[in-house]
Amino acid sequence: MNTEQLNQINRIGAGGTVREGIFVRFPELVPAVREHYWREDGRHGKLLLVGESNYFNDNDMRCSDFMDAEKWYHGKDARLIPEYKKTDVSNDIGYRTFNMVFKIMGRVLEERGVNHLDGLAEAAFYNYFLRPAYNNGSTKGFRPLPIDREVAGEALSGVIKCISPDLVIFLSKLASTEFEKYRVSKDLTFGNVVFEQVSHPASPWWNRWNGELGKVKLERLLRQYWVK
Repeated sequence: MNTEQLNQINRIGAGGTVREGIFVRFPELVPAVREHYWREDGRHGKLLLVGESNYFNDNDMRCSDFMDAEKWYHGKDARLIPEYKKTDVSNDIGYRTFNMVFKIMGRVLEERGVNHLDGLAEAAFYNYFLRPAYNNGSTKGFRPLPIDREVAGEALSGVIKCISPDLVIFLSKLASTEFEKYRVSKDLTFGNVVFEQVSHPASPWWNRWNGELGKVKLERLLRQYWVK
């Protein structure tokens, strides 16, 4: 992103629920917009992948107030993202789970004879919820409160307006459903942006029914809406 786009990102939500601006309060959670998101040769469109959330556990409670939603978004002296977690929460994802997504992206590009960089370099990535979910070791998943829904919807709406994706693919049914509710409640439209959803690559649904809701669907969507 250039300087003006970063300034736009930092203005998202300012004066609202997160008064200083959502990404001023949470700079570690700025969307990753990589080298070939804006592809100069036009061989693919602008793809924004949206995950669900980060996960903190019992050990993180000593250093972060993520379990207290009001304090997380409003608290003047709230403990937010500890230094030791900043790499983990970065949207410049490179861990194993998402390599399955990147391999599919690469395969689709190669089918069309498009030279490409590896990993996330051809797209952008962002986690929908701004407050980490609690991973207690046996269950893992975000349970949003009204304030989480409001901040998440406002944040992603602003991100879309700033980086103007052609295709938004949610890698989370929860995130997709919540954003659709937010869009309807605010009567928001985003022009010709295509919104789609597939199963999370770590979910059993990624491979179930021959991957019809996960890997196979993702490949089909990329062929249909992304690659030129």
